[in-house]
Amino acid sequence: MKTSHHPLDCELQMRDRKGNLITVNTLELAADLLDGTASIVECFLTFLVSPATYHHIDINESFHLHPDARGQVFGGKLEPDIDVEIETKLDPSFIFEISTKIKTLDALSQHLQTINQNQPDHPLLNTESWFALYVKQSVELPPEFGEGKLKVGYSTTWADT
Repeated sequence: MKTSHHPLDCELQMRDRKGNLITVNTLELAADLLDGTASIVECFLTFLVSPATYHHIDINESFHLHPDARGQVFGGKLEPDIDVEIETKLDPSFIFEISTKIKTLDALSQHLQTINQNQPDHPLLNTESWFALYVKQSVELPPEFGEGKLKVGYSTTWADT
């Protein structure tokens, strides 16, 4: 299997289980492709959300972020005033439909942007169609370790499947 990455810089309006809009700022779309073909086997979307949006995601357990699915926090604690990066994986039940209609990551990127504008209730824009794998923030290193940033956050049980 080969993983292919596609930068994606757009704002998507997703809906949670209750129908509330959640704005995500996309960073990357990625897919695992079957060796020797262009068939998409798995699809990943990485995005940033504001601290307020993450709070909403957290308390509503959007993206399947149930307490029993969350691992221990690594690298420190999540800060209340820093944007949160979430890496998600598309529910496998959508893969067949996508892989039969869409052959490239660029085409999938265009498809997501088109449905975002024209079909706001499309299932691909539902938070429950995506499983959060990693939740993290980029924070400054403590001064005693020099300059730079590190990632703090947690992984989920969905990252292990």
